[in-house]
Amino acid sequence: MKDRTRPSLLALGLMASLTASAAGVRSPGMLANTCAGCHGTLGASAGEQMPSIAGMDNGYLFSVLSDYKTGLRRSTIMGRLMKGYSDQEIWAIAAFFAEQPWVSTDRVARADQIRVGREIHERQCESCHEDAGRAQDDDSPRMAGQWSGYLNYALETCRDIGRRCHPNKMGERVMALSDQEIEALARFYESEK
Repeated sequence: MKDRTRPSLLALGLMASLTASAAGVRSPGMLANTCAGCHGTLGASAGEQMPSIAGMDNGYLFSVLSDYKTGLRRSTIMGRLMKGYSDQEIWAIAAFFAEQPWVSTDRVARADQIRVGREIHERQCESCHEDAGRAQDDDSPRMAGQWSGYLNYALETCRDIGRRCHPNKMGERVMALSDQEIEALARFYESEK
């Protein structure tokens, strides 16, 4: 005999579907949950090769995510993920992470790396990445407190593609840097909080 006091699974599914439709598109938090596996809970990465994205400028994040979607920015996974989102959803994801607090790494570099990295920063990077890499805007991400493993990878990739790096001036500025200089620059930024 059927228990008529409990709604059927079909009825529960229908009610959930109607409730979700009435509420509109998925919430920014729900959309951003997809990113947690690589970029950490609320965008604070716990792994050296993945960038922290919490607290980044929302215009910058939207631009980067859109570039992944269109293929302008090369990737292995990000491009495929972003193709599944509308521009409105990508903006919601960017805004969600922009609202989260920045969490710096707790690493400290050797003094010689910090000195060399600071010299390179002041000579080649300060005009866009002001305040030792803490300043950010639509074109420039926060660098201070970011993982050196990720920064090293990003700088090497930019150096390898040269003027095709986005923005172009970035590629021009890192083309002449040696592996040791890139590592020192990445360690310098990582040690800044």
